[in-house]
Amino acid sequence: MLSPLDVPNKGPLFVRVTAILTAIAFVLAAYRLFWKVYMKTNIATDDIIISFSMAIQIVNTVMGDMACHYGFGRHKKDIVRTGGNVILTLKYFWLFQILYKLVLCLNKLSFLAFYLRLFPTKKFRLICWITISLVLCSTFGFVIATIFQCIPVRASWIKSLPKHCVNNSSFRWSWAGYNTIMDIWVCLMPLPVLAQLQLDRPRKVGVMLVFCMGLFVCVTSVIRMWAMVESTKTEDPTWGSFDALLWSAIEASTGIICACLPFLKHPIQRLLPSLFGSLSSGVRSRSRSRTKKSYRMSRLGSQSGTRTIGGTGRMGSGWREGRDEEEDDDGEDLDGDAESMGSQGPIAKNQILMKTDIAMHSEPAFK
Repeated sequence: MLSPLDVPNKGPLFVRVTAILTAIAFVLAAYRLFWKVYMKTNIATDDIIISFSMAIQIVNTVMGDMACHYGFGRHKKDIVRTGGNVILTLKYFWLFQILYKLVLCLNKLSFLAFYLRLFPTKKFRLICWITISLVLCSTFGFVIATIFQCIPVRASWIKSLPKHCVNNSSFRWSWAGYNTIMDIWVCLMPLPVLAQLQLDRPRKVGVMLVFCMGLFVCVTSVIRMWAMVESTKTEDPTWGSFDALLWSAIEASTGIICACLPFLKHPIQRLLPSLFGSLSSGVRSRSRSRTKKSYRMSRLGSQSGTRTIGGTGRMGSGWREGRDEEEDDDGEDLDGDAESMGSQGPIAKNQILMKTDIAMHSEPAFK
């Protein structure tokens, strides 16, 4: 009997790549939760969703590893003579396809739940809920179709059985097209709202770049579509579908990583304050020069129920400048209560906003 190393074998590549990416995703997801606990911030819905996604991705990585262990990544003719098992190889691959779709669904829902927590505008929230419904319904349909792609179900891995199966090429391309379009849509959704924020240009560009990190997922989706070309035509599935399997795993882990990257901003800023010091001071100086001309709140903030004076939507310059410094120095992140995206929260704990004939100041709400 030959060793798997004596024949062409891509399986070890899958194990190495997925182990690294899954480990990175796990560290970031765990750190995201740890940071919130450390900062005594409430764990939100999007945090819970991405945690479930991470748990399923770990299981799915094991499914892919088992598929490669039994023969995926080798030519079908070499599997048996190298100690593999074609039936178990295809069975683990079938399980991988199901869990992979669930991970991608949860990744999208995590982004959308984050948007719901951050943006208060009714129109945008309605779009979010419609997108969530579409993601849930479509994923449910594709998962059911994956499970029952062959009747009887076990014919998906026991190819010798008499069976009725869906058109493999059409089914895979329909999933790939839907998934890529939805990734792009979820990534670009918040940009029109962010473009309306009344921030100085460097800060606005920075915020938009944070939200565009999801484009990395779109890139992996497109590459996976390229890898599917051979997968849908091959007569040797354990060899010809390997690239599609590998890029599916990369796409799932990349989605988790991108969902967690924005939450690293302020931990890094606290560890390397000198790196951000000059940038923050420059941003504040430009922000103050613009504040002297106009003290209007951002559209996002004004629609979120932020307190305004006399219905004019204007604030005192001293308070606004102090607020800008407070946001920069205290390190409020996008994962807080979204105060940095339009000042949705109160001025301080147990304080309210008061207007006098001289200036606006804060006083304790309860004496």
